[in-house]
Amino acid sequence: MTKLSWCLVTNNNIIPLLLLGLKTPTVAFTAMLSNDTTLGPRAILKYDHVVTNLGGAYQPTTGIFTAPYDGLYSISCTLMSSPSNHVHLKMMKNSQMISIVFSNSKTYPQASQTLHLILNKGDRIWMQNHNEQNALVYDWRVYNVFSGILIKDL
Repeated sequence: MTKLSWCLVTNNNIIPLLLLGLKTPTVAFTAMLSNDTTLGPRAILKYDHVVTNLGGAYQPTTGIFTAPYDGLYSISCTLMSSPSNHVHLKMMKNSQMISIVFSNSKTYPQASQTLHLILNKGDRIWMQNHNEQNALVYDWRVYNVFSGILIKDL
């Protein structure tokens, strides 16, 4: 008997787990900023307007997503800086930088990234100011987004 994430194979019969009352875990979050935010040097950006938080793995009070299962996750962020400054946000995994997204000053430029990451249960992901000075991030629940979804549990 071999258990796959979406079906059970036994004696050459494939039975969808939904028919057995079993299903793969659902983990998905989308959070935005509710208004313009001044981010301190090296500070974590706390996306306070939570649109979706299936599985409860994103914490708006800390700005941190914690993987509840081992799996393949898709993690995305979109950034819009204020015209008064440029902003570098780094995506962090367990205190290690894994990428940087940049938005320049003088206009309203947007930047975005999507990464597909193998995460272990308990791994933490967040967005953090890369600069040593304050950064003003422009928003009213539409421009700056942090989101993720479990694609497949492993």
